Amino acid sequence: MIAEKIKVDSAIATADDSQLVQVMLMLDGGHQCEIALMPDAPLLGELFQALTTEPEKSESKLFQIPIEEGNGALYFPSTSLVAIATDPAVSLTIPEESKPIETREEIEPDDPVQQLEWQLNTYHKLEKLSPNYGKIERIPHVSGPEFLERFYIRNKPVIFTDLMDNWKARSLWNPQYFKEKYGHVTVGAQFNRESNQQYEWYRNKHQQMVLFGEFVDKVLQGGDTNDYYMGAYNANFSREGLHGLLDDIELFPEYLTDSKDVNKIALWFGPGGAITPLHFDPLNTFLCQVYGRKRVRLISPSQKHLLGAYGRFFSNIDLENPNFERYPQLKDLDIMELIIEPGNVLFLPVGWWHQVRSLEVSISLSFLNLAFENTFDF
Repeated sequence: MIAEKIKVDSAIATADDSQLVQVMLMLDGGHQCEIALMPDAPLLGELFQALTTEPEKSESKLFQIPIEEGNGALYFPSTSLVAIATDPAVSLTIPEESKPIETREEIEPDDPVQQLEWQLNTYHKLEKLSPNYGKIERIPHVSGPEFLERFYIRNKPVIFTDLMDNWKARSLWNPQYFKEKYGHVTVGAQFNRESNQQYEWYRNKHQQMVLFGEFVDKVLQGGDTNDYYMGAYNANFSREGLHGLLDDIELFPEYLTDSKDVNKIALWFGPGGAITPLHFDPLNTFLCQVYGRKRVRLISPSQKHLLGAYGRFFSNIDLENPNFERYPQLKDLDIMELIIEPGNVLFLPVGWWHQVRSLEVSISLSFLNLAFENTFDF
């Protein structure tokens, strides 16, 4: 039992008599004490609280009540208080005691966002313990089971250097080839991208149809720009006139299904300076560089909470021009930067954030038809 001595001299009312409440305290043993208090005096609330609290749940307090015009004092423990009478009647709000928690289900769960951020920060710290942290391996192809075990299951990017060695596209594909053989085909591309920072979010508004040959001329004559680009959303392999391009490529049988599904293969073509803004893909992808070079900036999923994600897959952060004043968390961001050259195949694992810039006129393919489980609800 803890005894607490409470000084109450300052709580005794000194105001006009019309504002006072006459308080009669009745104690065990038949003792009584009458004092005058203001209705909002803290002492009055403490006395009522002591009266209404079950003895076994209360900490005993030692009250000190001035008597005989301050010349003496009445001391009594809170457990001795039997009753209180007031004139006039006083209405006090006594806070309800919280009920004891009987089951786990009654416990309010912690903030899941805060918990997830802690977990992601922890995973990232563990990633950085590796001596190879930040390095993307460049290796010849490995067997399907080895790829599955070393990279796919572990959600680890890798660059294969020889998967495209037997592609006719390596020697055939260039802007002139596209114009000469497919220049008459109508294709889709994005235009006026520089007029709207959210050109990917509003991609349908930037979609235009154009002859492939005209688009090739624009790419070759316009210099470095992000104003126009042919990408995955343009679905150009679904156009019958371009199906011949698929004869120039070979699938990777140990990594991909044996079907050249036009809905799971995308053609990327555009000038130097074309940018795919920061985003992640909700499934695993192979990015195959056929012509020209691209710079790829990669960010681990464990840093997702630093990237201002919106619209499920996008970030409002531009790694080309990071705004550290608005997004100070970017100072803690670890970015892996790499260059993919003709013949390189980059495995982009599901959930990895990436921003891509064409360093020169560039032609790429991306594949979604992986031979392993590649459907992840989001």
